[in-house]
Amino acid sequence: MNGFEVDPVLLRSGGDAVIDVAQGFIGELESFEAQMQGFGEPWGADDIGSLIGMAYTTVAAWVLDCIGEAAEEIGSAGSDLTLMADNYEAAEQDADGMIQALRGQLD
Repeated sequence: MNGFEVDPVLLRSGGDAVIDVAQGFIGELESFEAQMQGFGEPWGADDIGSLIGMAYTTVAAWVLDCIGEAAEEIGSAGSDLTLMADNYEAAEQDADGMIQALRGQLD
């Protein structure tokens, strides 16, 4: 067989599952961030502690932002899969409509 088959129902289901995983991950990330903030500033207020605190908060914010953006991109990919399923269904319906119109002209 030359070509491929697409099942829009399965494609949409997979897209929804990817979106759910991304949303769950984002929720866990937010929970983790809140938990980490709950520890306060355990490095202290002296000179060395202040330097450690600045480094930690800068790096932690960057890492959490990167992970959050990655999770959002994964969710976006899930949305793209559901859109792809919609597009395949629409293309199939259009093709079916054209075939039915041609059949009507030939009858």
